[in-house]
Amino acid sequence: MVTNMVFVDTLAIELLFISMTTIMILYLTVDAYIRYRTTDGANIVEYLKDGIMPIALIGGLILIFGIYSDLTWPLQINSPSAAANSAFAGYNLLFFDPLVLMGIVTLSFAITVKYGHRLQTFGIMALYSGVFSMYYGWMGYLQNKSSEPFDMFLMYVAFGAVGILSYPLTLMADYSRYASKGVMKNITLLILLLFWIALVGSAVASGYIGYSAIGQHMGSAP
Repeated sequence: MVTNMVFVDTLAIELLFISMTTIMILYLTVDAYIRYRTTDGANIVEYLKDGIMPIALIGGLILIFGIYSDLTWPLQINSPSAAANSAFAGYNLLFFDPLVLMGIVTLSFAITVKYGHRLQTFGIMALYSGVFSMYYGWMGYLQNKSSEPFDMFLMYVAFGAVGILSYPLTLMADYSRYASKGVMKNITLLILLLFWIALVGSAVASGYIGYSAIGQHMGSAP
């Protein structure tokens, strides 16, 4: 009788989902800011609504895959090598705990924008998730939990920066509902530029690691 279930390695596609999501958020926020600055329309949150549903869809997929992987990733690979077993023991924590939180944060962002709620409450969640991401990345780096630990650490730092910078931006977006456009220039643009740089770094890092993992994991999946 067969007692072991077949494990499907979904890490590569999950990293590519993350890369896709960050690219979509980058495009959406740049487009919304340009439209806000160049038109006499509504506040900036109204412009975010136009492209929020695809982000909600990908956020939902990230959450589903994250929960699945967190629960099914083999904590032990039944290898005769104790070192091999130990190397994979915490992968579900390192990769999929943050993935679950990212799915929740992405869906929360989409729902908040879609229904016109105050963004700063979501911003607090994003801020916490940013700190969470950086800490997980640092612990993974110290324990060498990747074939490319430094690249992995930079990815977590980039995502952490996205989360942390989201909080002041949500405050300013909420304020834009009541303030004139003149107050939405200097400091907001600086934080937006840093936010966009962090998004680019996140997209590149997760995309690079995701594409690199495809061949490796297809050839010898854990």
